[in-house]
Amino acid sequence: MSILLSVFIALSLFWPALSQGEVIDRVVAIVNDDIITLKETEKYVPIEKKDKFVSINEYLQGLRLKEKMDFMIDDLLIRQQAKKLNVFVSDKDADAIVDNIKKQHLITEEDLKQQLAKEHINYTDFYEGLKSNLLRTRVLTRIISPDVTITEADLKDYYNKHLDEFKDEDYKLQHIFISGKRSDIKDRAIRAYNLLKEGESFEAVAKEFSDDPSADNGGDIGFVRKEDLVPEFRGAVTFLTPGTYSKIVQSAYGVHILKLIEVKAGGTLPYEAVKVQIQEKIVSDLSQKRYKEFIEKLRKSSYIEVKI
Repeated sequence: MSILLSVFIALSLFWPALSQGEVIDRVVAIVNDDIITLKETEKYVPIEKKDKFVSINEYLQGLRLKEKMDFMIDDLLIRQQAKKLNVFVSDKDADAIVDNIKKQHLITEEDLKQQLAKEHINYTDFYEGLKSNLLRTRVLTRIISPDVTITEADLKDYYNKHLDEFKDEDYKLQHIFISGKRSDIKDRAIRAYNLLKEGESFEAVAKEFSDDPSADNGGDIGFVRKEDLVPEFRGAVTFLTPGTYSKIVQSAYGVHILKLIEVKAGGTLPYEAVKVQIQEKIVSDLSQKRYKEFIEKLRKSSYIEVKI
């Protein structure tokens, strides 16, 4: 279930961590009309208690709480803005995210809860973390996105200045495909993946489990252009090095495991082929810049008092 780790890291700011021992509560920050308490910090930083007589100052030093305080203040400022803008997130919205996580990773809700327990994360806190993260996204989308305007000239200028970023590549791949028509798709996929982790050869596992015509050849599908791969495959292969295989990847047709054998460099992709990619990159960069400016503006216009 380590396939969930990237999801966990992405939301770690909002997850409560289990504390080890009782913390004497007090206000550690005031943000406009709201406060942040010491006990609330347990939701952001794990607390290691040496014995029941450890002082508050020792706790704070051990937690390096001051380094985390900026994140907590920014999060509270965003939530305050959500109220002003009447932006909210419902349980239905969070349920949709949870369902998507379960579908992507072929796990049940019980599987998810067990993995969270291994990470010392309470399911209720995880669920609220999803809602908090989505709320943040919606506030920033409402405020920042309307200000991001990109022209055709901007896109072409970026392309011409970053040609090295748009080199095409050919990937030699092996493929294990398990059809979505199978009633045992989840169990079959997990069994195949576990055999690979145990050291079984990709060829042998493909021959035993794959529904793809390439199964007879050990899953070998030869060279495929990067741009010809479906988005799910492209995302999975991009982070592989020759000789390694992907996590379980889900598509509309079933589930897949890909192994990268070789990479061949190609020519420069034409502008039209990467236009959307460039736009997404520029929007992301501008949004991050706008976000920093927005947070700085909020901080300057807010009453913030840190008491540590």
